[in-house]
Amino acid sequence: MTEAETPVWLQQLKRAIRGNRRDAHNRYVQFATLGLDGKPRVRMVVFRGFSLSEASFFIITDARSEKVEELAQCPDVEVSWYFTQTREQFRLQCSAVTHSHGTDADLHCDTLWKGLSDTAKAQFFWPEPGLPSGEGQSLEITMYPPETFTVIECSPQRVDHLVLAKIQRRTLSDLTASGWTEVSINP
Repeated sequence: MTEAETPVWLQQLKRAIRGNRRDAHNRYVQFATLGLDGKPRVRMVVFRGFSLSEASFFIITDARSEKVEELAQCPDVEVSWYFTQTREQFRLQCSAVTHSHGTDADLHCDTLWKGLSDTAKAQFFWPEPGLPSGEGQSLEITMYPPETFTVIECSPQRVDHLVLAKIQRRTLSDLTASGWTEVSINP
């Protein structure tokens, strides 16, 4: 995607990421799904980067987590991001797709797996989420992602960008059949 083709919201998001990179907490986003009981679920997750086309971005999870089952039922999610240095909020309504090792998204899985620390990799070898922890078990970390490693690819459909700096402004961007449209609205 060339600079001219890149949606304005994505340029602004990347600028906010760069402007806030010194604070590690800015890698964390709120990830909202619809629970199996119909109630909202919000979790803190780590942003893991953009796709090669930059039309989507990634987070990771355990295939045995509730998120995966919830996304199978309803792939609509909202991701919220607040950048403390630049005082910006991004709310991204997305369609989410899960990818696991051995699927068409092997490249994403392998690339993200290789970028994880051993500590982060270890969680995918633990017992199933929600079960007793099994403390003291030795874990063998593998070079390739295990079956429990799942990549969630989020493709934004609507982006609400709120700037809370001296001059406050808010922009809504929507993905349409002909591309991204943008409208400035009152904050």
